[in-house]
Amino acid sequence: MKKTINHIILAVSFLAVAGSFSSCKKFLDVNKDPNNPTQIPAHTRLIGAITTTNGASMWRGAREMVGVMQYGATKLTTGSNRNAETWRFTASYFFWQNAYVFTMPNCVDLIVLGKKEQNYHFAGAGSVLLAVNLGMLADQYGSIVASDYYDGVSQINLLPKMDDQQTAYKYIDSLLTEAIKFFGMSNTTPLNYSGGDIMFNGDVNKWTRFAWALKARYLNHLSKKGSLYDPAAIITACGNAFNADGMDAQFPYIAGAQQTDENPFASWGGFTSATDPRYFTWTQFFVNMLTKFPVTETAYEDPRISKIMKPAASDSKYRGLRSGAGLAGGMDGTGTFTNEADYGPFSKSGFYTNVTSPFPFITYSEVKLIEAEASLRSSKKTEALNAYREGVSANMRKLGVSAGDINAYWTAQNADNLEAHFDNLTQGLSHIMRQKYITQCLNPETWVDMRRMDYSNDIYGPSLRRPANINTVIFDPANNNQWIRGMVYETNEQNRNPQAVGDNSEKFRLLTPLWWDKP
Repeated sequence: MKKTINHIILAVSFLAVAGSFSSCKKFLDVNKDPNNPTQIPAHTRLIGAITTTNGASMWRGAREMVGVMQYGATKLTTGSNRNAETWRFTASYFFWQNAYVFTMPNCVDLIVLGKKEQNYHFAGAGSVLLAVNLGMLADQYGSIVASDYYDGVSQINLLPKMDDQQTAYKYIDSLLTEAIKFFGMSNTTPLNYSGGDIMFNGDVNKWTRFAWALKARYLNHLSKKGSLYDPAAIITACGNAFNADGMDAQFPYIAGAQQTDENPFASWGGFTSATDPRYFTWTQFFVNMLTKFPVTETAYEDPRISKIMKPAASDSKYRGLRSGAGLAGGMDGTGTFTNEADYGPFSKSGFYTNVTSPFPFITYSEVKLIEAEASLRSSKKTEALNAYREGVSANMRKLGVSAGDINAYWTAQNADNLEAHFDNLTQGLSHIMRQKYITQCLNPETWVDMRRMDYSNDIYGPSLRRPANINTVIFDPANNNQWIRGMVYETNEQNRNPQAVGDNSEKFRLLTPLWWDKP
């Protein structure tokens, strides 16, 4: 703020001096409002692109997914708050609008302004953030508006064509390739010139590694696509991505400022209601993930559990509800433990849901676990194990787990035949995917993994079940292999651009696998 004030003072002083030596015509030119410039510089747009990508897009694309992914559970078995948890989705789900209307124009304008000014690092940042948004959209809806979206120069097309998901993925990859090129070019104005780089403080190396991390993520999504899945390319991308603690691309929420500067899982996202908060507590499925080892289901309390959630006030035990069962269903839907005091709260419970909790786009931990999966699929056991251990350990360090507790955890895992499990693809994936579930807490990327793994109990353990009180209008209550696969397009897009949207019925949209979800 001080820098901005000084710039205004200097500008006014300069105009005053210039006016005393100029003609009347030139003197009148000073009536241009310095607070309403005709051209907004790129450096002033970065903070808005980062903020809206997180708060408008990622949060809106994660809020309902928290229920689908079985992180959080509602208290009541009636009311709108339980809809996502029991897969009751309609065209009133507004992630689409938030991304296309409130967020992505900021990213596009950042690209255009950066190119125009030859401040290419800003164009790179805009390209990366645009890729983040398009990736989240494609992974929930499949076909999306990508190449035909607003370009920052032409009039916006109100009836844009949809790109199928494979085409959208190629477009996303091209944005990331271009971003990496931009970050290698010269730049006159530093990325953090006006304090707008609230993620990396102007560190172009971290922005470049952010782009590579996203490349690795989207390449890894193609595990069902046969020859399109390229483990070597994924491992290469991981090698160019985040390579140390403290590199995570995340939004730094703060306390004591505007409400929207605080983590929405702690307050304004629907968690201030004492009678019916959006998510009342964590699920028993998540508790099981943190209290049992993969493959063997051996009991072991993960040292992160106390960092993530609070125990029950009644007996200091970690306990959760079954998705869709509500408090009346009790622990895991069994009808036992039906008092509120038998559960720790969801909101303000720990590292991911406090007022200042960061909300990551992608992390160093995720990069290492992606590398572990690609190495495992390449029959590189040693490399897979090393990447797996580092991915988990990095998340533990981030959450503040002590070195002694981390070492004890690995001693216990080794005694549980960890290395032998990595001789088997399914068992190795069970370790990797369960750890991705833990390390990516609340991130909609978890839903991609669950669909890629076909919601397998061999991967996620026996406690992964479809929700109680499931939406029987769409889902067959007798078919436990029928899971939610995609999202319904929003009403506005359905009504305005029906030919591009196509069949938007819940029956079709919720049950139809996306492109990467099919062999």
